[in-house]
Amino acid sequence: MRLAVYLICLSVSEVIWASDYSTQVKNIAIESAVDSYNLDANIVYSLSPVAKEALQKGIPLTWDVLIKVKQEGLLWDRTLDELVLNFQLQSHALLNLYSIKSVSTGRQDMFSTFAGALDYMSIIRDLPIINKALISPDQLYYVVVKVKFDHESLPVPIRPFSYFDQQWALSSSAKLCPIKN
Repeated sequence: MRLAVYLICLSVSEVIWASDYSTQVKNIAIESAVDSYNLDANIVYSLSPVAKEALQKGIPLTWDVLIKVKQEGLLWDRTLDELVLNFQLQSHALLNLYSIKSVSTGRQDMFSTFAGALDYMSIIRDLPIINKALISPDQLYYVVVKVKFDHESLPVPIRPFSYFDQQWALSSSAKLCPIKN
C-alpha cells in the first residue's frame, strides 16, 4: 500500500518539478536469472540548448545512474544493495566524434554521432543488481532507479549557474519497480 502511495506521489511531483530538459527513466523491468535478479531499463536524456553548447565547446557532461534494491519494512525501508553507473559524455571537435567514458570502470567508447552516444547511455540490459540468496520469498522488495546530473564535474565558472538555471536541470526523478519473487 505504501509503495502505491509513494508511486503516485512521485508521478505527481515529476509533473510539477520536471523541466523540459530533465532526464526520464522509462521501462524498468526486473528479470530473474540463475543466481541473481537483473535490471533492464531505458533512459531518455534531453539536453537543453545551453548543455548542448557546452558539450560542443568540449565541456564533458557527467551523469550517475543510481540503482537501489530496497526491502519494504514496517517503519522504513531497508536498502539491501546500491549500484552507481557513471557516464561522462564529451565531444571531440577535431575528430568529429563523441565519447562516453564510464567513470567507475575507466572504459571509453567512441561514437560518430551525438544520437549514437546518447543511445549507448540510454540502454541498460541484463545488469545483475542482487543475488537471489539475499531475497526472502515472504518479503516485499523493489528497485529504485534515478539519474543524477553531476553539477560538480562542470568547470568552476559554470558550476554556480548550473544549480539555478532550469537548462541545467538534467537529473531525473526516481522510478520504482517491484521485484517479483
